Parts: sequence; structure tokens; C-alpha cells
Amino acid sequence: MSGAEGKTAMAANSAILFLLVILCLVLMGFLSFIVYIAKRAKRYEQPTTDGAGE
Repeated sequence: MSGAEGKTAMAANSAILFLLVILCLVLMGFLSFIVYIAKRAKRYEQPTTDGAGE
């Protein structure tokens, strides 16, 4: 669309792909951290009793 050809178009496409990969890695890192925190919270939760507030 911009009229870029050859090496310029290849460089632009490579840069876009690189940034998409980095974005996916960061999002997967956040998701894995959230899953880790959820599992850890479940592992250390205190058992509750039937009487509320006791």
C-alpha cells in the first residue's frame, strides 16, 4: 500500500512480526504469573469452619 518494495517491505514485515512475538511473550508472562498466584493462593488457603465468624 505504501509502495515499498524489496528490502524495505521485508524489513517492515519483519519488524511487525518481531513486535507481535514480543507482545505475545509479554502477555503469556502475565497470564502465567496470574495462574501461578491463583494456584499458590489455593494451596495456602485456610480451611473454613461451619460457624461463620468463630
